Amino acid sequence: MDEIVKVMSRGLIALPSDIRKKLGVREGDILKVEVKDNEVVLRKEKRIYDLKGALSAQKSKTQPKSFAEILAQELKRKQGEKG
Repeated sequence: MDEIVKVMSRGLIALPSDIRKKLGVREGDILKVEVKDNEVVLRKEKRIYDLKGALSAQKSKTQPKSFAEILAQELKRKQGEKG
Protein backbone atom coordinates (compact mmCIF):
# COMPACT_ATOMS: atom_id res chain seq x y z
CA MET A 1 0.00 0.00 0.00
CA ASP A 2 1.69 3.18 -1.19
CA GLU A 3 0.57 6.64 -0.17
CA ILE A 4 1.99 10.11 -0.72
CA VAL A 5 2.07 12.49 2.24
CA LYS A 6 3.32 16.05 2.56
CA VAL A 7 5.86 17.10 5.18
CA MET A 8 4.48 20.09 7.06
CA SER A 9 6.15 22.60 9.37
CA ARG A 10 8.45 21.11 12.02
CA GLY A 11 8.63 17.88 9.98
CA LEU A 12 5.10 16.72 10.80
CA ILE A 13 3.31 14.25 8.52
CA ALA A 14 -0.21 12.84 8.69
CA LEU A 15 -0.74 9.11 8.21
CA PRO A 16 -3.65 8.47 5.84
CA SER A 17 -6.71 6.96 7.53
CA ASP A 18 -6.63 3.72 5.52
CA ILE A 19 -3.07 3.05 6.72
CA ARG A 20 -4.00 3.91 10.33
CA LYS A 21 -6.96 1.54 10.18
CA LYS A 22 -4.96 -1.29 8.61
CA LEU A 23 -2.23 -1.03 11.24
CA GLY A 24 -4.54 -0.24 14.16
CA VAL A 25 -2.81 3.07 14.87
CA ARG A 26 -4.88 5.37 17.07
CA GLU A 27 -4.36 8.74 18.69
CA GLY A 28 -1.89 8.43 21.54
CA ASP A 29 -0.12 5.36 20.13
CA ILE A 30 3.67 5.36 20.14
CA LEU A 31 5.52 4.81 16.85
CA LYS A 32 9.20 3.97 16.61
CA VAL A 33 11.02 5.75 13.75
CA GLU A 34 13.96 3.97 12.13
CA VAL A 35 16.14 4.97 9.21
CA LYS A 36 17.26 2.02 7.09
CA ASP A 37 19.49 2.88 4.16
CA ASN A 38 17.50 5.68 2.49
CA GLU A 39 14.08 4.79 3.94
CA VAL A 40 12.06 5.82 6.99
CA VAL A 41 10.34 2.92 8.78
CA LEU A 42 7.56 3.46 11.35
CA ARG A 43 6.70 0.68 13.82
CA LYS A 44 3.93 0.66 16.37
CA GLU A 45 5.46 0.18 19.81
CA LYS A 46 3.99 -2.12 22.42
CA ARG A 47 2.67 -0.57 25.59
CA ILE A 48 1.70 -2.16 28.87
CA TYR A 49 -1.95 -1.49 27.96
CA ASP A 50 -1.60 -3.86 24.98
CA LEU A 51 -1.26 -6.72 27.47
CA LYS A 52 -4.71 -6.16 28.96
CA GLY A 53 -6.13 -9.47 30.15
CA ALA A 54 -2.83 -11.36 30.00
CA LEU A 55 -2.54 -11.75 33.78
CA SER A 56 -6.10 -13.00 34.24
CA ALA A 57 -5.55 -15.56 31.47
CA GLN A 58 -2.61 -16.94 33.44
CA LYS A 59 -4.73 -17.64 36.55
CA SER A 60 -6.02 -20.89 35.07
CA LYS A 61 -2.48 -22.30 34.69
CA THR A 62 -1.06 -24.37 37.54
CA GLN A 63 2.56 -23.09 37.31
CA PRO A 64 2.88 -19.42 38.37
CA LYS A 65 4.87 -17.15 36.03
CA SER A 66 6.72 -13.93 36.60
CA PHE A 67 5.53 -10.72 34.98
CA ALA A 68 8.59 -10.79 32.67
CA GLU A 69 7.66 -14.31 31.48
CA ILE A 70 4.05 -13.29 30.85
CA LEU A 71 5.19 -10.14 29.03
CA ALA A 72 7.55 -12.12 26.77
CA GLN A 73 4.84 -14.73 26.07
CA GLU A 74 2.23 -12.09 25.18
CA LEU A 75 4.60 -10.15 22.94
CA LYS A 76 5.44 -13.37 21.09
CA ARG A 77 1.73 -14.20 20.75
CA LYS A 78 0.91 -10.69 19.43
CA GLN A 79 3.75 -10.95 16.88
CA GLY A 80 2.28 -14.27 15.68
CA GLU A 81 -1.13 -12.63 15.14
CA LYS A 82 0.43 -10.02 12.82
CA GLY A 83 2.33 -12.54 10.68
